[in-house]
Amino acid sequence: MKVTDANIGPVAPAITVTVQLPSEVAPLLGSTPQEIARQLVEQAAVEGYRSNRFSRGNVSKMLGLTWSETEEFLAQHHCERQYDLQDLEEDRRTLDELLGPA
Repeated sequence: MKVTDANIGPVAPAITVTVQLPSEVAPLLGSTPQEIARQLVEQAAVEGYRSNRFSRGNVSKMLGLTWSETEEFLAQHHCERQYDLQDLEEDRRTLDELLGPA
């Protein structure tokens, strides 16, 4: 399967990844290439967050979610809350964008 135009979230710049799945496995992830792509990206986001490779901000960008949607997504997937220096810096930049620099 090659997914080049799936809308998996507003991530830019982005890369396209081609994944080959056995024909009996693909339908377990979704009924369309877009659904399958979304499932794979969500699973990568969850695993990356759990293993501390991805910050909450990375997950948010990967999935095109707002802060609160990301929190809900991670809670639904039973991910323990992590908050590190990278998250703090991302939150500071977001606040600067919204409110202007301090």
